[in-house]
Amino acid sequence: MPMNDRVASSECRLVVDSLTEGFARLIFHDDAQVYFDCPARLLPEGIREGDHLRLTFLRDDEARIREQAEVKSLLRELTQGGDPDQKDFYL
Repeated sequence: MPMNDRVASSECRLVVDSLTEGFARLIFHDDAQVYFDCPARLLPEGIREGDHLRLTFLRDDEARIREQAEVKSLLRELTQGGDPDQKDFYL
């Protein structure tokens, strides 16, 4: 099965606890002891304290593959065309 056909994601529900100094304190709906601060600019316009949100995490396999290729290319440059899997190199 090609990677694009597999969607790896998860979703959680959050509540906006507070908005201060450009940050929103977001609390997990199912566990009020778990929270984090998020830049308010990343949230939908007009968000207010008490609003409920759904947060979806989507794994980006294509970005990971691109970055691995970039790192391998940089290693090839640093090892002067040698084995890109080589861990030791000299500058």
